[in-house]
Amino acid sequence: MTDDDKKVSIALPGEWALQKTLGPVLTEIGDDLKRLYSKGRDKIIEKAYKKIEDPEDGKSANLRIAHDVLTNGAFTDEEVCAEYFGGILASSRTTDGKSDDAIQLLDTIKSLSAKQLHLHYVLYNSLNKLLVAGQEHINVGKAAEVQSRETWFALSELAGIGIKYDTDFNILHRQGLVISYQTSTHKIDEMRVLPYAKAGPTTYGILLYSVAHNLLGDWRKFSSQIFPDFEGIALPKLYGFSVSELLEKAGIKAPGS
Repeated sequence: MTDDDKKVSIALPGEWALQKTLGPVLTEIGDDLKRLYSKGRDKIIEKAYKKIEDPEDGKSANLRIAHDVLTNGAFTDEEVCAEYFGGILASSRTTDGKSDDAIQLLDTIKSLSAKQLHLHYVLYNSLNKLLVAGQEHINVGKAAEVQSRETWFALSELAGIGIKYDTDFNILHRQGLVISYQTSTHKIDEMRVLPYAKAGPTTYGILLYSVAHNLLGDWRKFSSQIFPDFEGIALPKLYGFSVSELLEKAGIKAPGS
């Protein structure tokens, strides 16, 4: 199916996208779907549908995951929540509908607020772009290699896009989505300081980012393949692997430079 075909079909009544996304499992949870908050439910289905390469592949979503995604995710209409719930719903589709391999990742998504999912998205989107741009094809399944790639951000920019960094890095750490984090200030000269945040990523964080894109099968390509941006979700422009990279992107010249 071409992109144009998908645009046309997604504009049709929701039953089309429901059937193509869920497959035969729709008959199992049809009554439950009717009782859900329709705006949130339909947004998840739309996001999931758009992440499916071939909606005509005849695959079925896993019943356990589909039920949990829709009953927990439907009661918010936040874009970032719909992206994560839609991604994991799409990733559960198999020929027999029996794969519930991503259930732990679903539990993690359910445990995070919209702001915390946004922070996770910001961190791993930035990391993905830095690795690919730098052609650093690391072994993302090796904890030591992943955790060494601390990513730095300007606190003022994170705050400007709605990130609650003062509390939410702690939540991501508790969930195993960052191995370490720090917020502090870097002294530029006698008159200037740069408030910053830095965080060490984890393989589990990469897995969660991958499933949100319905790219769980490609998670080992995280350092060599750009994963697409989600529409309408704010991202920072200032990020890097060191404070010097951060300063350079911000156009700040340190003494002697």
